[in-house]
Formats: sequence, C-alpha cells, structure tokens
Amino acid sequence: MYESSIDTDNAAARRLVGPVIDVLGQGRTGLVVDVDGTISPIVARPEDAFVLPKARQALIGLRRRLAVLGIVTGRSVDDARSLVKLDGLTYIGNHGLEVWRDGHAETLPEALPWVPVVARVLDEVAAKLDPGLKVGVIFEDKGATASLHYRLAPDPAQVRRQLLEILAGCASTGLQVEEGRRVINLLPPLHINKGSAVTWIVREHGLGGIVYLGDDITDAHAFRALNSLREAGGMRTLSVGVVGPETPAIVRHSADVRVPSVDAVADLLGAVLDGLDGLDGLEASDTMNTRAPSVGSK
Repeated sequence: MYESSIDTDNAAARRLVGPVIDVLGQGRTGLVVDVDGTISPIVARPEDAFVLPKARQALIGLRRRLAVLGIVTGRSVDDARSLVKLDGLTYIGNHGLEVWRDGHAETLPEALPWVPVVARVLDEVAAKLDPGLKVGVIFEDKGATASLHYRLAPDPAQVRRQLLEILAGCASTGLQVEEGRRVINLLPPLHINKGSAVTWIVREHGLGGIVYLGDDITDAHAFRALNSLREAGGMRTLSVGVVGPETPAIVRHSADVRVPSVDAVADLLGAVLDGLDGLDGLEASDTMNTRAPSVGSK
C-alpha cells in the first residue's frame, strides 16, 4: 500500500483527502492532472522535467481504481507520455489540441491549418527579439502550439515585455497569446482548451464524477469547465489548484480548493489511493456482516 508522507506542512492536502474521495469513491469516476507544476516540479528547461516518484507510484495504483486516469497538459502528447511513463492513461496534449489515439499522437483536424502559422510566428519572434535578450530564452515549437520560455533570462521582466510587444505586432495572424509561469503560449484561435478536453473526457467515458488538478492559467479553463458541469447537471466535480509563490491569481480564485506544492499533490494522490482501497475493505466487511448468518440461526 502507498505510504503517504503528509506532514504538518501539508495539512491542506490532508484535509482534501475526504473531499476527493467523496467525488471519486462511487460510480464511474475520473482523475485528470496537469504535468508541469502539478506532478512535476517547475524547472528552468522543459527537457529537465521529471514526475515525482511518489506521484507516479500513486498514479499506478489509481489507474486500476478509476474508470479514467487522464493527463491534460500544454506539452505535446509524445512529450507527456515520455515524461509520465505510464500506459493505460488518457493523454491529451497541446492544451487540448492533440490526443493519443490508436498508438500515436493525433492533432485535431481543426488545428492542422494553424501548424505552419505557429511556426512562422515563432521564427518572426526569434528574429525580432533583441540579440542581447535572447540569452536564456527557449523557443519551443509543438506543432499546433508554441511556447516561449524566459525563466532562464537574466532579466525575465524585460524579456517578457519585449516578447509581448513583438507578439502584439503579429496580431493579424490570429494566434492567441496566453501567459503562464515565466512562459508565453501561442495558441490557435479555437474554442479548444483544457476545459473542452476535460468536458470531452467526461462525456466520452460517461463519468459521474471527476477531479482535476492544475497550477497555471491554462488550467483555469478546466476549473471553469468542472464548475459548469457541476451547475448544469449536478455532477460531482472538484478542482484542485496547486498554489505557490508564482501562481497566477486566476488559479487561486477559480479552483475549488488549493494545495501548496507539487509534493503536497503527490502526498494527496497517495492518500486518496489508500482511502479508495480502504473503501473496498469497508464494503467487503459490510457485505460479510449483512450476509453471514449468526450462530444458531435457521
């Protein structure tokens, strides 16, 4: 059984075990998590990311417990799969624009015309950014989307300002600009995001309850989608924001509840797995108490 290391510093995570189990503990339910900043610590370079071992161990157990265990991320699907290293999960990448289906990554048809536009704008930004500001800036072309990482820049605030100025001049391309934690995302102007991805998972798998964990602005789309599902159909949902020093205000305000760190997420997932396994024991005990005849009964 997974051994949770929740301590007093993660009291918020400990308090959430019950509410999460209330959502996941009955019927067809699903758990969906973001990657970076949720089960993987924020790192300077995307390629240096790793999933916390205790988070992966909990996911292995939860995979057998739930109707759906999903990964919804801004990373490409291939990148997410190589990072999480678990089969049997529902992988949706590129902020909802890419799915893992039939053994390969598949970009949604409506996003395909935007792939060359994203590449062209990325090249234009790289060409116009002052050479002195390029140090530490990572230009990541993910096909249907792109990300401009500036965490490693000597002056991140100055780099951010110039990147946004350049992108403002590219507005005629139609691409949307959405900021994250020391990153600027370039997205096609489609009504597809992490919220629509989570809604699709619910409908595709006929779920009666779902929990989503995320840490950034793009995850707020999923938080709002869960709230809409709950209000529209009385569905059991819970959005969990991972809130740290860099967390955007919209994440704090739109999440139902909050945990303080990636470590707390891993501890929460492990404790939830223990709790769900415990439900089996209770159900088995209740069944035995109900069915077992008392001594001397006829």
